Amino acid sequence: MKAFWRSYYSNPWLIAVTFGLPLVLSLVIWWIFSSSVVRELPLDVVDLDQSSLSRMIIRDYDATPTLAVRTIQPNVIIANRALKEGDNYGYIVIPHDFERNVMLGKSPQISGFYNGQFILIAKQINSALMQTDMTIQAKLATIKALSTKQSTWTQAINSAVPIKVQVTALFNIGSNYDQFLVSAILPAIWQMAVIVGMIWAMRNEMGRNNNSNLREWFDGQSRANIYSFISVYFLIGMALGCVLFYFLFGILQFPFYGNIISFLTTMSAMTLACISLGTAIGYGTNNIEKAMSISGAYTAPSFAFLGVTFPVSDMNNIATFWHSIIPASQFVRSQIEQANYGYDFVESSSHIGILLLFTIPLIVLISRLRK
Repeated sequence: MKAFWRSYYSNPWLIAVTFGLPLVLSLVIWWIFSSSVVRELPLDVVDLDQSSLSRMIIRDYDATPTLAVRTIQPNVIIANRALKEGDNYGYIVIPHDFERNVMLGKSPQISGFYNGQFILIAKQINSALMQTDMTIQAKLATIKALSTKQSTWTQAINSAVPIKVQVTALFNIGSNYDQFLVSAILPAIWQMAVIVGMIWAMRNEMGRNNNSNLREWFDGQSRANIYSFISVYFLIGMALGCVLFYFLFGILQFPFYGNIISFLTTMSAMTLACISLGTAIGYGTNNIEKAMSISGAYTAPSFAFLGVTFPVSDMNNIATFWHSIIPASQFVRSQIEQANYGYDFVESSSHIGILLLFTIPLIVLISRLRK
């Protein structure tokens, strides 16, 4: 085992791939989402009415913390082109004769459009538009009450908004997407680091032993050597995972109601699963370039298929299949159950069992080696 440790410490690139780069990437991800709430998303307005009431509505949209009115466009075609080109995340259309119809007691419609491909941004824009729409409807109802009835200003306001609601986004925990996203992205990064790290570790040992390819190196080892090799990178993978999750639950103070022993057991199963997959990809391709390409294609889209930002029940067959073949999907589900709901080892055993199934390729490969 000492030889494998010396080989690891003597290769700065291997240290970077298995430990340094994942930590840096995790910190960058956290920094990106550290504001906790989405703010100042660019929005265009197509004002076809050009009235004092439409300008008041535009100010209402611009006043929300989530949205920022970028420009006032002359027509829908230009606003729609800006949306397709990524210059804005959405636009609203105020129709002709909007103020006139409101004064006549009618109910004119303001239309909103946004790009639903950006799931988080679309959700935030939809929520901001709905909240602003409630405010605008209250104002319009007040105006209609004053224009059509014999009522005072106070009576009109109370009639339009019988219940007053205050929403303070910065102190609303439910609006904080930092905990929602970062706690799922970091396991995906951890999974990628362990799988890719195993391939690079095999490549490092292949060069140290003057073998011509990955398969030749692996087949030339005894079971004892492979057990030592796996033990070294198991400890490295666990150390990386412990640092990442201490950052989540210790430094960032994300809620954790589970048992630490149960959580470490699940982490161990996850690490072994990733080691098994990395070894199997390296051995199966027998080529470092192909192995890196396959491992990248396999692990890079993991976050999209975890079932965190998009429910598994709504996924198509390909996405559901991908969800089932990545270890992180089982680990994140167990992580959520343990951290948020306090599940114990028995309740998480099904996820641990599935994670251990991923070790079958490694067991098969080891069984072929000499004792």
